[in-house]
Amino acid sequence: MSNKMNNILIIVMLVCLSATAFGFAPQRRDFASEYQYRLYRSWLAKESTEIDLPAKITAEYVRRNIKFSKTGEAQVIYIWNNWKIISQREDLPAKLPFSNYETELIIAGELLYRLNCRHRRFAEDYLDKLPVSITYQGLRSSFAIDSLYAHYHDQRIPVEKLHPVIDNDRLVQLILQMTNGDELIIIFNELNQYPTARVQLKNYENSITAGELPDDFSRHQEDIATWYPPKKEQKKPYQIEPVPEPADTINSEIETVISADTLLSDYEIKLLNWVKSNLETAWGSEMMNNKIPSITEFLQTEFSEHSLLIKGDKYILSHTPFSGNLKSNLYLRINNKEGWTIDALNDIEINNKRVTVAGFEEFDLSDLGNYDVEVIAPYIPQLLVTHRVMSSELAGFILEPDIAETTLVIKGSSRHVYDLDSYRDLLFILGKFWQDRTIYYNIADFRLIDGYIEFKGYLAAEDSDTGQYDLAEIRYRLDDDYTIVLAMVVLFPDQVSQYKQGR
Repeated sequence: MSNKMNNILIIVMLVCLSATAFGFAPQRRDFASEYQYRLYRSWLAKESTEIDLPAKITAEYVRRNIKFSKTGEAQVIYIWNNWKIISQREDLPAKLPFSNYETELIIAGELLYRLNCRHRRFAEDYLDKLPVSITYQGLRSSFAIDSLYAHYHDQRIPVEKLHPVIDNDRLVQLILQMTNGDELIIIFNELNQYPTARVQLKNYENSITAGELPDDFSRHQEDIATWYPPKKEQKKPYQIEPVPEPADTINSEIETVISADTLLSDYEIKLLNWVKSNLETAWGSEMMNNKIPSITEFLQTEFSEHSLLIKGDKYILSHTPFSGNLKSNLYLRINNKEGWTIDALNDIEINNKRVTVAGFEEFDLSDLGNYDVEVIAPYIPQLLVTHRVMSSELAGFILEPDIAETTLVIKGSSRHVYDLDSYRDLLFILGKFWQDRTIYYNIADFRLIDGYIEFKGYLAAEDSDTGQYDLAEIRYRLDDDYTIVLAMVVLFPDQVSQYKQGR
């Protein structure tokens, strides 16, 4: 056959392929690797389909349309080389100027495709190999995937809109808003590394054997996390003693430090009376580990405004941050061995003196030495949880004795100073007072000052019904054994406007 005839046949074939084709369903022979084939099967297994709509086929790609039973229509793009599929992605709505952000939208589409697979390993591989990360429900990394798979274990993620976050003409984040109001945030890190990372991902996929890949593509999904939405309750079955109402007159000792023209609010009077009346209280931990029939019900009741995610012995309670800065998330490890044991989830990573807790919350310890960072890092999860549970019955499980000399300064309409022998006692005093409030807490500003390590804590106790809150700034000092020995707490009560740290 002549070259002219060959060229004519190729042209005719391409014209035919460019036309709309019905019922395109790729087979194993159409994929460049077993990994890509299993990825395709896993994506189809997530949700049952109704109609396989027309597909467009060209020499570079296949654009396929599928209608699903729960989440409507999806458009998928298969990129192939020599008629072998080498990558797959969902075609995101054309809401952005594609010419400016082509790489970002390709990454987002590929990642969304993998997050919509039945098997989470495909998304985990992608996030591990490429310079991209996600957040969902205040969680990052594997916890974000846990939460996504718990919410949408038998259906695809119902993306409705895209919201770009652009900084200096660079797309740094892409917010995928879902039909139910949820948001999945894709964070683009160092995209200059994308070409190299892409090659590494391809090499990784080609090196995986069939025996290492999922082979069950039924729609029954096992080993997923369990998710519980926030739960509103008026009364707690595990009720702690109520805070007593203040007396009709201000305590005489308080009166002596209040000038005649100072006008204390009722709330300040209540707080001052509560603190003074409990300074000498011997605070002990109530052993409730054998009194809780259902740990899930207990957590939902104690933290009724948090979402609860359970996977194995990991319990993650997530909550919207306070003013975008202070967090209230709880990361716990819980077991039931002749009674409940509840501990902070000691899930940390250290990278360039930055400590990441639970794959999401990052703390900068770069001013400290490497050894100091290694020693301090494992204590950070416990410190976070200790404060964030202080207003709940969980405090009895978490708070530990200490010998820290503690000073409390209450700066409201007037200034009051109290000294305590234990920081834990102060947390119990304030925690009992704030028993109906949500506690937010973060730490920052680690420094080596005069031979001692010092750092700061920031705490807010918010009444979600009124929006009012108490705000505290805390200064800590560690001794040579890395134990907190001094704590200075400055408390600003009865705040009404949103707090901006500005630090």
